[in-house]
Amino acid sequence: MSDMGSNFDESIYLQEITHRLFSSLRIEEALHSSLLYMKSFFPIDAINAGVADSSKQTLRYLAVSNVDAGILVDERIRLTSAALEDSRSYKLGTVQIDNCIASSRVVQEAFAHFLSSGLSIPSVPHANEFSTMTIAFGLGKPFIGYFNMVAIGRDRYTEIHKNRLKLLERPLTGAILNLIHHREVLSKNESLEKVNEDLRSRLGHMAGTKIIGAETGLKNVMDKVRQVAATESPVLITGETGTGKELVAHAIHETSSRAGNPVVCINCGAIPESLADSELFGHEKGSFTGAGERKRGYFEQAEGGTIFLDEVAELPQSAQVKLLRVLQEKSFHRVGGQRAISVDVRVIAATHRDLSEMVTLGRFRNDLWFRLNVFPIHLPPLRERTEDIPLMADFFAKAKAREMNLSFSPVFAPGVLGQLKAYSWPGNIRELQNLIERSLITCGGYPLAFPELNINWNSVPGNEITGVSHEKFMCLDAMISEYIKGALKLAGGKIEGKGGAADLLGLHPSTLRGKMRKYGIR
Repeated sequence: MSDMGSNFDESIYLQEITHRLFSSLRIEEALHSSLLYMKSFFPIDAINAGVADSSKQTLRYLAVSNVDAGILVDERIRLTSAALEDSRSYKLGTVQIDNCIASSRVVQEAFAHFLSSGLSIPSVPHANEFSTMTIAFGLGKPFIGYFNMVAIGRDRYTEIHKNRLKLLERPLTGAILNLIHHREVLSKNESLEKVNEDLRSRLGHMAGTKIIGAETGLKNVMDKVRQVAATESPVLITGETGTGKELVAHAIHETSSRAGNPVVCINCGAIPESLADSELFGHEKGSFTGAGERKRGYFEQAEGGTIFLDEVAELPQSAQVKLLRVLQEKSFHRVGGQRAISVDVRVIAATHRDLSEMVTLGRFRNDLWFRLNVFPIHLPPLRERTEDIPLMADFFAKAKAREMNLSFSPVFAPGVLGQLKAYSWPGNIRELQNLIERSLITCGGYPLAFPELNINWNSVPGNEITGVSHEKFMCLDAMISEYIKGALKLAGGKIEGKGGAADLLGLHPSTLRGKMRKYGIR
C-alpha cells in the first residue's frame, strides 16, 4: 500500500502483530510485546485495551502498557452520561483520531483512569497535550471492544497511521475475545474453588443444591424463591441457625438469569472487624501496612453473579456504609482507592438475628435494613417441618455413607424415625446431620439408632410427667435406668435379636450392655 511508506510490508506487519497478540494469555504481556513492535510504525508512548458495555454504561479496563512494562488492570469504571453520548460517535470497525485529548469526553474519562493505574509515562505534559487513536469493534451486543494508542503531544496521528491500525481490526478482535474468555474462566475457577471449599464445611451441600421438603414443609419458601429469582432485587433470608439459609440462597442464584456466573458466599461473622472493608471491597497497594499489592475483594470476585452475606448483622459500621452504597449505586471504593469501582452483583443476605431490634438499639443501620429487606424470606425451624424429617434423615445417611466410603448401606432401627420427628431439634437441620454422621461412625453396620433421643418421658413406667410433684420427679439417670428395665421386662430379659431389648430401644447390643453396667442393671 503506497500510502503507508515504501518500507511497509503489510503481510509481515499483520503476521508479527498477530503472533504477539496471541503469544500470551496474560494480556498485559501481550500488549507490551505488541507495543514494542508497533513503535516502528506508530508514534506510541502507551497502549491500552478493554471492553465497553453499552447496556450498563461501564468500561472494563483490561490492561495498559508503556515501553517499560504492561500492567493488568481488569476493573470497571462507570462512564458519565456525557461520555456515553460521546462514545456513540465511534463507528464499529473505524479508527477514531483525537489529536487533542480534550476533544473527547469518553477518552478523557478513560485516560484519567489510565493515568491512575500506576503506569507512568515519562515527561508527561499537560493532559491536553496528548494524541490518541482508537479502534472499536463489535464483540456481540451490548459489548464493544476497543484498542487505544496514546502519544505525547498534539497532532501525532495521520491518515497513514489510521490505515495501519485499521488493518489490525480482525486480530485485535480475536485476541481480546480470547483474553476476555480466559480471564472469565480464571475468575470462575477462583470463585468455584472458594464455593467448593465453603460447601464442604456447610450444611446441605454434600450433594449439590438438593432441597428436601420443597413441596411440603418448605413449599411457601420455594414459592417465594421462584418469584424473586427472576428479579434483581436484594433478598433477606431469616431463620434460626442451621435451617439451611445458604442452601436457599443457592437456589435463588441457580434459578436466576445469573446462573452459571459466580456465587460467592461470605460469613460476615468470621471476618475480623479490622479486615472487613478490605476483604469485601479490596484494597490498593500500600493502602495500609502489609498491603503489598492490589487486592480484589469478594464483591469484584462475584462480578456478574451473586454474593451471599451470611450473618450480615455482624458487619461493622464502616462495612455497612459501603454495602449501602453498593446497593444504591452499584459501585464502591477499594480501601485506599480514589476511583469508584462499578460492579454488577446481586446481594442476598441472611441472619438469625432480629434486625429490626438491632436497628432500634443502634447496632444496625436503618437505611441498610430497608435496602436489604426488599424481599424477606423466613425459613421455619425443623421442629415445624416434622413431615420432612424422615426424608432428610434418609438423604443425609446415604450421602454421608458415600462420602465416608462405608461398606454398608445405612438403615434405621425400628421406631427411630418416629423418635426423630418427636425431638425438638434446637440445632435444626445441622444438628440432624451431625447426629446421623456420629451414628454412622459408631454403628458398626447395625441399624442406625440414637439413644440420646430415645427417652420418651411420657411413656416411662410409673412416671407420667403430668401432675408429678417436685418431690416425686425422677432425676435423669433414674429415668434412663427405669426405661431400660422396662424394655428388658417387655423383652423377657432378652438383649439381642429381633424383639430383644436392644431392638426395642434402637441400640446396638454392646451399647445397651454398657448402659446396663453403668446403671447396675442385671
